[in-house]
This record gives sequence, C-alpha cells and structure tokens, in this order.
Amino acid sequence: MPKQRVGDIDIYYEVHGDGPATLVMIRGLGSNLTAWYEQTPEFQRHFRTVVFDNRGAGRTDKPDTPYSIAQMAADTLGLIDALGIRRTALLGISMGGMIAQEFVLHYPERLSCLILGCTNSGGSAIVQADPAIVSAVVAGVNATPEQQKLQLKAVFTDDTIERRHDVVAKHQEMRAQFPIPPASLARQVQAIQKFDASARLASIKVPTMVIAGRDDRLVPAENSRLMARHIPGAKLVELAGGHLFFVEHPAEFNRAVVDFVRSHQ
Repeated sequence: MPKQRVGDIDIYYEVHGDGPATLVMIRGLGSNLTAWYEQTPEFQRHFRTVVFDNRGAGRTDKPDTPYSIAQMAADTLGLIDALGIRRTALLGISMGGMIAQEFVLHYPERLSCLILGCTNSGGSAIVQADPAIVSAVVAGVNATPEQQKLQLKAVFTDDTIERRHDVVAKHQEMRAQFPIPPASLARQVQAIQKFDASARLASIKVPTMVIAGRDDRLVPAENSRLMARHIPGAKLVELAGGHLFFVEHPAEFNRAVVDFVRSHQ
C-alpha cells in the first residue's frame, strides 16, 4: 500500500496511468479515493492520474487535532512534491473543491488548469442546503434510518433513487469501504465551516472550469454559478444529476474533464 509522509501524517495514494499530462483529484467530505470508481478507469487512459485519501479519511492518518482547508491544500502540495510532480491539472469535488481553491490561491504556478465540481467558495453569500439534509450528512455512520434516506437524497436525484437501484447500490458498496470515523468526520466538517475564499476568487488566474449537477440538493448549483461569475474567464458547465452527478452520469462528466484538461496541457 503506497503511503507518503507529508508533514504530520502518512497519506495513502495511488497513481494510475502514465499519460503526458498529470491529473490530481481530491475527494469531498468523509470520502476516500475508492469513490472515484467511475473516473479513475477512464482518466488513466488519458493522463497520469493521482488519487489519495484526505487527512482523516480512508487509509490516510487521522490525527485528532483541528483540520483546515488550507492545511489539506498543503497536504496535497506535499504529496505532489514527493511524487516529483511539478505541474498538474487539479480536480476537486465538494470539500475537495474547497481544497482545490486554497491550492490554486497559494500555489498557482503548479497548475495547468483547475476543475471545481459541486462546491462553493464559503462566505455569507453561498446558497445553503436544507438543514435536515446537512444534518443527515454530518451524522455519517451514526445516522438514524430517516437520516439515511436523507443521505441518499443529498447526493442523488429522486429518479436515480427510485429507478436506478444499481447506481445507488454501487455507491453504497464503495462508501462502505474504509468508512470515516465520526471524530474525523467532525474535524472535516469544522474545516468546511471555517472556509471562505469568496473574496479571493477574482485573483484566480489559472484556466478554470466550474461544473455542477443541476439538481444538487447538498451544494445547490447556484453556488457554482456564483463562483463562475467571480473567477476570471471561468467556464461553467451544468450537467444532469444531483451532488454525485459524476456517478449518475459519468460519461458526460468524464468527457468534459478530459476535454478541458487536454485543452490546457
């Protein structure tokens, strides 16, 4: 199992493919690299694809100390430095999109392009989800049966929940691998609550694509529209689906990412 010491933690990571360009991908709250199951097999055909478990998640260390989004961006930098990656495309989903924002704001020279998926920039202007949805997600493995239903509604559209049982079952199967401990989930939630890049978006100069699911109930798509309006030259893409639109409709998402990264190699 490949692990790399970065600062105070050992980060679990995997490298797939050996294309001329590199793509580093960052997952969201409570998630780990196994959740890229619809992306890694496709992206490794085109790029050297690096996936890893964030601080507190998966097989990466889980210190019981405060986390911050900037700290997790520094974790990402430490990993790519250790892997000898001088320049990469960066894809961040949900909390991973927040980490990617901090990364580009601190280390822009390391990126060829930036992709921000189903995320927000923090601050008072963001469009909030239904509090019951948020509470269910934050409950994690301690969710009540009713909250478990809301956890599905947080990430999938009603059509997927009702008709595409294979998609939901696959997600639950992968989610059950290396579940995040409640204490680590709480640390990640606290990091999200303190994050605010809203006043700094205009300073992002790296080519950026902001991409979202139109029916996202956890991070409403209006957040992506707001970000795209404030990041100079940003490309906005809205696809069918909820928060996990890239699982519900992977072909469309994967194509958009491959085309964008290729255009900025």
